[in-house]
Amino acid sequence: MEKQNIANKLCSDKHERAMHGRKYFSQAGQDLFVLSMLGSKKNGYYIEIGGSDPFESNNTALLEKDYSWNGFSIEFDKALVLAYNAVRLNSCICHDATCFNYLSELKRLNFPKQIDYLSVDIDPAENTYIALKKCPFNKYRFSVITYEHDLYSAGPIYMDLSRIFLKEQGYQLVAKNVKCFGRTFEDWWIDPNVIPKSIWSEYVCEDTEFSLIFGQK
Repeated sequence: MEKQNIANKLCSDKHERAMHGRKYFSQAGQDLFVLSMLGSKKNGYYIEIGGSDPFESNNTALLEKDYSWNGFSIEFDKALVLAYNAVRLNSCICHDATCFNYLSELKRLNFPKQIDYLSVDIDPAENTYIALKKCPFNKYRFSVITYEHDLYSAGPIYMDLSRIFLKEQGYQLVAKNVKCFGRTFEDWWIDPNVIPKSIWSEYVCEDTEFSLIFGQK
């Protein structure tokens, strides 16, 4: 309870943002996309590869704080891990995301085989791709995936490789080349086996500024 009170205090207006009347913490509305795909689901599960700041531009803070999600984050920076674990309810593990044993951790935590959200965002783009492929896609499915390919700075190679890989796993690319203040940096995917086309089809777009993805709804 004490940690929850601290977290609520630190989730001040400078961390919370609003877009079209909806609160979010993430850099480009990734948390809103997840909630839109999953019907504002409560008590979901996430893996966050690249924890970074516990609240500022964080993809899972809103899910944990307002929707009681369970999950864990991976972060290489020890200072960020300490800051994260001081105020967040779910843990952040200090480890290299490119060589972390995701399968072992998922088994230890008894995660469901259908995990609600996978957020993949580390640097550089090559490492993001390596970390993506380390996830046990042969054992678990993910309902929503946001993948930062950083096309604007890294070029198309790892973007293309990630798309080939995820399409081979049976995922549907919904928002292609999402932009954040003009920088083309991310793809948003869903599992078509669990999310109806009537939901995800409304968000299909390409090379679109993130605020417009939600503004057109």
